[in-house]
Amino acid sequence: MSKTINNVIGDIYIGKESGKMILEDIRKAKKSVRVMSPYLSAGLVEMLLNRFTSGVHVELVTSGYVEDYAHERKNCYHIIRQHKHVDETLRNRKQLLQWTGVVMMILFGLLTITKLENVFSRSAEISDFIEFGILAGLMLLGQFIRKYALGIRFWQYSYSSLFPVKIFRSHFSGNKNNTSRSFNLHSKLYIIDDCIAYLGSVNFTRSGCLFNHETRVRITDLQAIRQLRQEFSELLWNEEYDHTSLEEWGKELYEAD
Repeated sequence: MSKTINNVIGDIYIGKESGKMILEDIRKAKKSVRVMSPYLSAGLVEMLLNRFTSGVHVELVTSGYVEDYAHERKNCYHIIRQHKHVDETLRNRKQLLQWTGVVMMILFGLLTITKLENVFSRSAEISDFIEFGILAGLMLLGQFIRKYALGIRFWQYSYSSLFPVKIFRSHFSGNKNNTSRSFNLHSKLYIIDDCIAYLGSVNFTRSGCLFNHETRVRITDLQAIRQLRQEFSELLWNEEYDHTSLEEWGKELYEAD
């Protein structure tokens, strides 16, 4: 996936606050916002969520590195929604086994207690010990059934994203099993309403947009933007390179019990 686009007219900005105009155009977007950035700020992802709820089509390609989420819960993960699916057959089986275990524990526990006197009497016979052992065993079986029932999980989760997202894993992610499929995303690309595009060094982070010394190119060449959007889409829907699945992302956000 490589592309060369020649003879493009654009504005170049170098310095601090390079992303200020990018953020302004994202806020003004009426139709669509596409963001490609390996690094994210939780607060800026909140902006994407707000644009989405306002009816703007949003797409995101990233590596999932989040800046400043220590004091702002990982808003990027709020893109993911969790759905709980309940198996009523398993739920009913769990309840039946639980009650069966409880009843067995109480019933055979009481019967076991009544046999204590016979077992410890001088006139105790082998049959008394056998009967006591059977009752105690049934009581313990009831306890086992109850514990087994408590471990039955009658639900499962699935996950969906509010808008299309791709989170590539690089070979720096620590996932040593898939280094051949890793994809080291380093591009920064912003496409707004398919009529404005930004390229350069500006990550979608507070420091990148507002504080760092960065380089930014702003173009309105529609032909070039169409090619940039095509490249963006190829990466967004790419399944060849290693990426974090919605299930992995969702489990990290939600403490699925």
